[in-house]
Amino acid sequence: MNRILSFARDPILFSAKALLALDLVLWLCWLPVMVRVRTVPTLLDRFARSGKSIRRTPMGLNDIVVIVITICNLRPFRLRFFPKVCLRQSLTLYRTLSKMGYSVEIHFGALKQGEDLCGHSWVTIDGAPLADTAKSEVFKVLYSYPIAGRPAA
Repeated sequence: MNRILSFARDPILFSAKALLALDLVLWLCWLPVMVRVRTVPTLLDRFARSGKSIRRTPMGLNDIVVIVITICNLRPFRLRFFPKVCLRQSLTLYRTLSKMGYSVEIHFGALKQGEDLCGHSWVTIDGAPLADTAKSEVFKVLYSYPIAGRPAA
């Protein structure tokens, strides 16, 4: 966390990082409730609609991704009632980056390992995965949003 909010020479950049971190913490507190009362497509539609007001930020894409990953991996968000890391991180990345005007896609896939079926989710920009927690290329994509050829809501 110190790395994220380290005092920069630029107080505007520091403020932007601090506000993003606070926004993420508050939003992640609501995530367990949201994934239990809404379907994932409904959540994604809602995130896409809220993303129409583009926020300008002095942070670059890499700064944003590092902050999202760091906040998503804080100990309180690893408790049992929070979604697993890949879903927590991909939903948070999708919401945050789409709100900031980035053209992102979120993917959900599955992989059969023996008798077990494993699920995974990840976010891409121009087909390149961002902060993927597993090798997404081994998963069979079952659902992507926005759906190919259809802009986000």
